[in-house]
Amino acid sequence: MTTTDHTAPSGRTSRNSIQSPEEQLALAVEFRVPIPHGPAGGPGEVVVRRDATGDGWAVTDGALTGVRAWTEGEGWRPVWDIGRAAAYQHTREGALALAHRVAEYEAANHRQRIGVIAAPLGHGIRTHRRTITCPRCRTPGAEEYGEPIDGTDDFADCARCRTCGHEWALDPGADVSCTTCGGSGIPGAGPSRTRTPDGWEPAPYCECHASGH
Repeated sequence: MTTTDHTAPSGRTSRNSIQSPEEQLALAVEFRVPIPHGPAGGPGEVVVRRDATGDGWAVTDGALTGVRAWTEGEGWRPVWDIGRAAAYQHTREGALALAHRVAEYEAANHRQRIGVIAAPLGHGIRTHRRTITCPRCRTPGAEEYGEPIDGTDDFADCARCRTCGHEWALDPGADVSCTTCGGSGIPGAGPSRTRTPDGWEPAPYCECHASGH
């Protein structure tokens, strides 16, 4: 409980008013959900933040600049890329529930990556270095990582830009050194499907993709 100033009907301020738990929660602007057994020295929390200009909540990576928000079906996306309306679309309760799921997911992803490092031959880690360029901001040096595949012990090859935070899946049919698609097979690493007058259609492949010739 927190003692707060309260203006009585007489106009005088009393310090004996006590806020209820619900009233205290209404004042909160941020919640932190720990990532179980997260990477030591790295991001160990999923941060739920309230929109400073509205009532919506977002599930974020907690960054002070270049903050990313979690979006269903796409994972982490920079807020500047998806817009504040898409990022802060949740209720407080919905954002907290999602944050706990994301924390478990991030913990599983971290364990998977540790397993890959610990057993390179068993997980087929590449023995040569390669430079991946972000298809969004065109910055070279993206980080490769394994994204756990739900319901399996396998993982998908993905990349994450160290500058803008964009993440994308690597397509084995694409040239990983391609600066247009970043090895995703989709120019600009946009969505895999696009809306047309006839409905949603698969996005066109990049010229580097084996299916694009």
